[in-house]
Amino acid sequence: MAAKRTLRVPASVDHLAEVRSFVRESVAAFGGSKRVSDDLVQACDEATCNVILHGYRSQPGEIDVEASAHDGKIEIRILDRAPAFDTTAAPARAPGSLPAPTRVGGMGLGIELLRTLTDEVHHSARPDGGNELTLVRSIESPTQEE
Repeated sequence: MAAKRTLRVPASVDHLAEVRSFVRESVAAFGGSKRVSDDLVQACDEATCNVILHGYRSQPGEIDVEASAHDGKIEIRILDRAPAFDTTAAPARAPGSLPAPTRVGGMGLGIELLRTLTDEVHHSARPDGGNELTLVRSIESPTQEE
């Protein structure tokens, strides 16, 4: 099993491509399928973009992204020092229902995307300030892809 991998980037949309590449390379290193890679790349892109735009409000800051694998799952942790805000507090929508109308950038659609692309989403406020968002996805081998 590969060791934990880490990346630190400035909180800027100019660095989103680095986050996407890091996630893609990490999933490959852990033996994940293309489908797992695509799902986690999209989920991490959404989460990291939200940290930049809504957490830091486009002000200077840093984002740490950590990737690890164990027990047949890949965990991606996104850590920041922005004001604590639990995005996972948005209620889950009923299966088959459409999301409630919301303004662009409104709470709910992004977390619904994260829930759809991953098996688990966890948030915790960091004791010394900031947020920790953990995205968990089972590892699928290429033969398990649809």
